[in-house]
Amino acid sequence: MDILTFRKIKQGTYECELNLNALYKDETELEKFNKKWIAFLNSDHWNKKVFKRDGNTIKYSHKSWVPEKNDNRIPILIVAGNPAPQSTSEDVYYAFETNGSEHRFWKILRKLGFIDLPFDLKLMKSTFFDLDYVSPFRIGIDVTFTFPSSASAQSWSGVQGLQKLFGVKALEKIFLSEKVRIQKLVTGFFKDNIVTIIAVQKDAYNMFAKNTYSLNKAVIGKLSSIYDLEGRDFRIYGVPPTRWMYTTKMQSALLQIKKDILNKKTGKNKLSK
Repeated sequence: MDILTFRKIKQGTYECELNLNALYKDETELEKFNKKWIAFLNSDHWNKKVFKRDGNTIKYSHKSWVPEKNDNRIPILIVAGNPAPQSTSEDVYYAFETNGSEHRFWKILRKLGFIDLPFDLKLMKSTFFDLDYVSPFRIGIDVTFTFPSSASAQSWSGVQGLQKLFGVKALEKIFLSEKVRIQKLVTGFFKDNIVTIIAVQKDAYNMFAKNTYSLNKAVIGKLSSIYDLEGRDFRIYGVPPTRWMYTTKMQSALLQIKKDILNKKTGKNKLSK
């Protein structure tokens, strides 16, 4: 019995099903989860739009912004921690800030020349998947954990919120299912032998890297690792989480990574182990 399954609905959209009976073999642990579930569900009004629970099965959708379309640009996969429920509901990564304004993620990536998408929720997804944007890169976006959690309710936010909800051991089991999903995604998205991932969260970085995530190195653009997957080398860069996007350090780190990727593509700074 699988703990977590993924069913593709259409390009970029999956139905996820979490089996709590498979996750918690001990009824006491399941009872602990159930006591926390109500508080988690009520922590953000978007949660009730995203999650559907039937007994010990929880269903929710996942947006995998990994285009099937290809072109000659350098492919980059950006991997975050987990989505916010409003982004899942709107089917757009980093849909907007709490006050409804454009999210810092897209504003800063536009400023730094990574990607220029319109701030229009109806156009963003189609523009992204059609590769109809200005960028030296063909970009994909996904997450380490597909299970959403509030970005504004501090006690339940991010991956730490998932750890609080599920418990450390249960989240590690979920992580194993997610890792298989990400590995399949990586091999499908990248057509050439050199693969580049930018991890904007420590679990995303540690999923693949040979070294351990270090915020001190990430803020100066010096955190990276090379990993071998099915005989292909890929480099993973670690950067601070998205709440750092407005900081000079975060922007400098991203610019350094951008320069590094472009240099590797032109052969000025080849991959080395």
